[in-house]
Amino acid sequence: RSAPASINRVFSKAQFWDGRADTLEDQSIGPFVSPVEHGFATHDELVVKIKKIAGYRKLFHEVFGREVVAGDVGKAIASFQRTILSGNSAVDKFDLGGDDKALSESAKRGLDLFRGKARCTRCHSGFNLTDEKFHNLGIGWDTNTVDLGRYMVTSNAEDIGAFKTPTLREIARTAPYMHDGRFRTIMQVLDHYTNSVVQSPTLAKEFRKPMALTIDDKKDIIEFLKT
Repeated sequence: RSAPASINRVFSKAQFWDGRADTLEDQSIGPFVSPVEHGFATHDELVVKIKKIAGYRKLFHEVFGREVVAGDVGKAIASFQRTILSGNSAVDKFDLGGDDKALSESAKRGLDLFRGKARCTRCHSGFNLTDEKFHNLGIGWDTNTVDLGRYMVTSNAEDIGAFKTPTLREIARTAPYMHDGRFRTIMQVLDHYTNSVVQSPTLAKEFRKPMALTIDDKKDIIEFLKT
C-alpha cells in the first residue's frame, strides 16, 4: 500500500487505509513494528533504541516526567501530526468567502462538475472533502492478488476491497494516488473512473456506472482540484 497523506489527520476518525487504528496515537506507533517500514521486532526494541539517545531521554522526561515508553512515543508523533493542516485555500475563499476571482473559469467549471456530473461529492464531502467511510473503487480486481482492505479489520464481507476515502486537501501535491499508489497523475485517476473500474460483488454503487467525462471535463476538474 501507498502511505496515506498525513494532511488534516486531526479531523479524521479511523486511521490507515483500512481504518485499523482508532486514534492517531495508535497509528503513529504501528509502522515501527512493520517489517516493510521501520522493522523493529517489538515496540520494546524501539524503546531501547530511543533510550540510547540522550536528547530524547531528556525531552521525554521534561514532557512526560518518566522514562521513554512506546505509548508516549505515539503521543509525541500524534501531537506533531495534528499540526499538519491545510485550509483557507482558493476554493474556500471562493465558496465560503465569496471571492469570485479566487478561481479561474476552468476551475469553476470543474467545481460544478465535481458536485454534479462527476458525482465526486458522494464520497468527497464536507470541509475536509472526505466522508470518512470505506469504499471499493474497482481497483485491483483484474489480478489474483486483491487487497481485502477493510474486510481484514471487520470480517464483514461487504467490506472486501474497501478503503478509506482520502481527503482531497493538497491533492495536487500528494501523488501517487489510490491505496496502492498505482496512479501518478490525477488524470489517470479520472481515466480509471471513466474507463477502467473493474466490476466486483462489493463495488461501491457509485461506481457501477462509469462516469461520462470528456477530456475537457477532466481538465476542468483537475484545475479545480489544484485549488
